Amino acid sequence: MTLLTLAYLLRPWGVSYSQVGKLYPVDEAARDASLFILRARLLEAVQQRDTSFILSSLSPDIFNSFGGNSGIAGFKEEWKPDQPNSKLWPTLATVLSMGGSFQNERTFAAPYTYSRFPDKLDAFEHGVIVGENVRVRQMATPDSPVVTSLSFDVVEVTDWGAKSTEGGKQEWVRVKLASGQQGYIASAYIRSPLDYRIVFEKRQGRWLITTLVAGD
Repeated sequence: MTLLTLAYLLRPWGVSYSQVGKLYPVDEAARDASLFILRARLLEAVQQRDTSFILSSLSPDIFNSFGGNSGIAGFKEEWKPDQPNSKLWPTLATVLSMGGSFQNERTFAAPYTYSRFPDKLDAFEHGVIVGENVRVRQMATPDSPVVTSLSFDVVEVTDWGAKSTEGGKQEWVRVKLASGQQGYIASAYIRSPLDYRIVFEKRQGRWLITTLVAGD
């Protein structure tokens, strides 16, 4: 996942109907200085693989999966942060770097592709373009003709797991455009609103991570 620049994160969001809609990056974390500082420290901890700091920032009842297994012990079992190939670090790096918004005065959710996704749309059937001038190609290959380019659009997804038609390692997502035509987008440039997200809650004056989960 390509991380968005700060300039994009500070842009306002809105909806227009070039495809299904537009969802521009937004980041409201600076509204609360203590949250903003915690997030910065978490990003540093991710770079340093500082498991102790991550664990100290978790709520005792953190929600880890829809199959149960809540709590800090469940978090360790789910993510295995001490293992060299743990997916915790790239997951946190992404969700902490993609903005977010307040759900209420004491709850902040990220990334913005989750926290600001329109309620009226089916989150299973749509994805968010996380960049400008992202190319939609006729086939699932990097040299296929370009159908169009999209910027921060919400699009209908017809296949999240499309593979390269030439057997390459690049993963693709098949989308349906407003015209009805279908095309392919490299998976790095489109994100499901149901992909991993993080939720912070302010409890007794302290921000804690209460959720790190994907799916629904």
